[in-house]
Amino acid sequence: MPRKKKPPTEAAPIETTAATAVAEPETKPLPPTQVPEWIDGPHAVTEASADEPTHPAAKNWGEPYKAIFTSQEMGFEMGENRRFRQRVFKFTEKPADDVLAALKENGFSYRAAERAWTIQATPDTRRLSDELAREFAGRQAVMFR
Repeated sequence: MPRKKKPPTEAAPIETTAATAVAEPETKPLPPTQVPEWIDGPHAVTEASADEPTHPAAKNWGEPYKAIFTSQEMGFEMGENRRFRQRVFKFTEKPADDVLAALKENGFSYRAAERAWTIQATPDTRRLSDELAREFAGRQAVMFR
């Protein structure tokens, strides 16, 4: 909704003289800015470093996917996608029917584009996926962490 305009206030009469002086606004230097510590750690901008970029080097955040459990014998890998907060099972070949039934029963869904079975990563599903990975792997398994 538009705001109502206020009625104009009456200005004092201006005395006219031969020369009218206009005051220049005072320019004060701006205080140094602070970058919050949670961005790049303690990093105060001073006059000497004001010309330098505030973020001198880009961060190297690692890959969003991390393999946690692999089994060469059974041909699968269990990992976590940190970007989407999902636990992921990837199989090299179509898994056995009992493995598929266990994944479906426990709430995993198949992502055809990724060719993987995924579930939202919570403390309970992390524990569940670790147990399923050990169960599917049998003896030969390598646990990363």
